[in-house]
Amino acid sequence: MGETRSGAAGNSPGPGEDGTAMVMQERKAYILHQLEERSSVTVAELSSALGLSEVSVRKLLMAMEQEGKLKRTWGGAVCAHGSLREFSHQEKATVHLEEKRAIARAAYDCIADGEAVFLDCGTTTIQLARLIIAGPKRGILVCTNAINIAAALSAAPDIQTIVIGGELRGSILSCVGSLAELSLQRLFFDKGFISGNHFTLEHGFSTPIFQEAELKRRVLSVSKEKFVLMDYSKYGDDSLVQVVPSQGVDTLITDWHAPDELARGFEEKGVRVIRGAEI
Repeated sequence: MGETRSGAAGNSPGPGEDGTAMVMQERKAYILHQLEERSSVTVAELSSALGLSEVSVRKLLMAMEQEGKLKRTWGGAVCAHGSLREFSHQEKATVHLEEKRAIARAAYDCIADGEAVFLDCGTTTIQLARLIIAGPKRGILVCTNAINIAAALSAAPDIQTIVIGGELRGSILSCVGSLAELSLQRLFFDKGFISGNHFTLEHGFSTPIFQEAELKRRVLSVSKEKFVLMDYSKYGDDSLVQVVPSQGVDTLITDWHAPDELARGFEEKGVRVIRGAEI
C-alpha cells in the first residue's frame, strides 16, 4: 500500500476520516471518483490528495490497471473506457481552468491585427474568445461553430463574427454535420484553432465523435496556420476517432505541466510546441 508521506496535506484533513491514512479500497474509490468527474488524474495530484509518495501512487495505479479499473498514462491515469467518453461543456468548464487560461493567453499572442481566425468549440477556445473581446488587437474576424462563443463575441460589435450553423450538439454547444462543412468550403482562415479530447505522440489528436472529427479536419484544411489547443490532462490516451496525426498541425499549444520529452517528441515531427505559462 506504500508509506504515507508526512505533511502531504498540511493542516487540512485528507480524503480519509480525520485526515488519517485511507485504506486501500477508499483510495481506489477516491481515484475512480476523480476519473468520473474529469477525464484524467495525475500522479502529483493524487500524491497530494492521498498523502502518499509518488512511488506509492504509481504502485496503486499499476494495481488498478491490472484490475481493469483504469489505464495508466504519462504521469497519471485515465478511465479504462475513455475512448467513447465525451464530457459535456458544463462538466469541463471549471476543470484545469488556470491551464486553459494559460493556453488561451499563448494562443492570443499568436493572433495579429486584421486576421481571420476560426475558433472551434471547447472550454479552452471560449477563454481565447474572451481575450479577443477584451484585448487590444482589432480588425479580427472570428468564425466559429460554437454557439456560446458566438454569443460572447456579440458583446464586441467591432469584431466581425461568422457563425457556422448545422446540427446542434447541445452537450458541448457545437454545430456539426454536412451544413457546417458546406459553410466552410469557400472560406479560408489565417489561423484555425481547434481542440479535442485526447492526444498522443503516436496517434495524434482525437475525439469520440465522427462528426466533430470531420469538422475539425475541414477547419484545419482551410487554415493557413493550424493550431491545436489542449491541456496536459488530455495527453497519453486516444479517443475513438483521429482528427489528424501528430504532424498534421503546425503548432500545439499546451500548458506548463507538459514535460520536455513531450515537447521534444512533437518538435521532432515538425510541430512547434508552446507551453502556456503559469501566473
